[in-house]
Amino acid sequence: MSRLMHLAVFAQGVGVGQSVWRSPRTTPERMHTVDHWAHLARAAERGCFDAFFIADALNLSTAIETDATDRPDPIPILSALSVLTDRIGLIGTSSTTYNDPFTVARQFATLDHLSNGRAGWNVVTTAIPAAAENYGSTGLPEHADRYVRGEEFVDVVRALWEGWEPDAIVADREAGIWTDRSKLHRIDHHGQYFDVAGPLTIPRSPQGLLPLAQAGSSPTGMKLGARVADLVFATQHSIESAIEFADGMRDLAVATGRERSAVKVLPGVTPIIGRTDAQARDLALELGSLISEQTTLKFLNQTFGGIDLSRFDLDEPFPDLRDRLPSNASVGRPTLLTEVALREKLTVRQLAQRVGLSIGHRTLVGSPDTVADDLQRWFEAGAADGFIVLPADLPLGLDDFVDEVVPRLQDRGLLRKKYRGSTLRDHLADG
Repeated sequence: MSRLMHLAVFAQGVGVGQSVWRSPRTTPERMHTVDHWAHLARAAERGCFDAFFIADALNLSTAIETDATDRPDPIPILSALSVLTDRIGLIGTSSTTYNDPFTVARQFATLDHLSNGRAGWNVVTTAIPAAAENYGSTGLPEHADRYVRGEEFVDVVRALWEGWEPDAIVADREAGIWTDRSKLHRIDHHGQYFDVAGPLTIPRSPQGLLPLAQAGSSPTGMKLGARVADLVFATQHSIESAIEFADGMRDLAVATGRERSAVKVLPGVTPIIGRTDAQARDLALELGSLISEQTTLKFLNQTFGGIDLSRFDLDEPFPDLRDRLPSNASVGRPTLLTEVALREKLTVRQLAQRVGLSIGHRTLVGSPDTVADDLQRWFEAGAADGFIVLPADLPLGLDDFVDEVVPRLQDRGLLRKKYRGSTLRDHLADG
């Protein structure tokens, strides 16, 4: 069987484009309804995507005045979608910095039961100072400390998921025995950050160890992803840098004793699709016209750890900020954006415009054939095991991709035409 492409959709409100709620292509008044989320998940399932992914934010964006950056809790939405979809994986974000391992393990195990084995956890170490304020912290922990805590957090969660043996439930009505107590195990974890006894309050879920997603691109983040992640969401703009990153992740996975194929690397892409390349360019210009530079700069300020980019001349080359980031800032995303700006000689304004349409990921503008050709080129070059699709506008941006690009990928033998398994882990193993 030939290698198959893995796809996940990044579902964020009415799309990742800045101020895209102003577009007649969107229906922001429905953004927090079950019908909205169900439409998106069913569209992705129609396209045989591996997973439907909801990110999270633990603070209100500074751009809330002009942009629809409100963020609901992923877990209740995914729980609702578990009964409104049949096969697609359901991945939600939960922070290791502002959560408790027992709670996270219990929530995702419950979601895995509700969905018959389709749950996945996106592991993040929150790097936003405003989130610290919302959780009563005096300040954002240092980058290295967040990852030390994150590593321990993940290990505790995974241990809790295995606390019940698969056949622990006996359910012997005549004898009156519900469980074999010898098959329920405490974990008795005592670490630097956590003391957790266990076991969980619910039995082992269908997948046992749920698939994990992770997006850290700093050396520390890549190390965590290589050790525990099944999916790594990446941000690369050139096929050369994507190949380098993917090979680096695979090498790190092997160094931890895993197979090279154990980690699926999915670069992000924002496809803007028209019937022709010219029509796609017109749509990109239309959506781009809604972007407010000041709104996008506020987003970038947060990404760069609070550095105020508006103090720079917007039409001068973007400055090299890699050695000027606060010690508690995120490292991977600002480093990647800086490198893109330096390599392509972008001004501050141009980088803001680039980020405004796709939150910093690669924008792919063209006809369905042009988009399919590009994805195939990256996939066959080994730059990607698939892609995380971040539509600029929802729901039409996703509908266009599923209805026009997916059939072309399927006809080329690059994407499954139907699900062959029932769990998220089955989908990841398929191809």
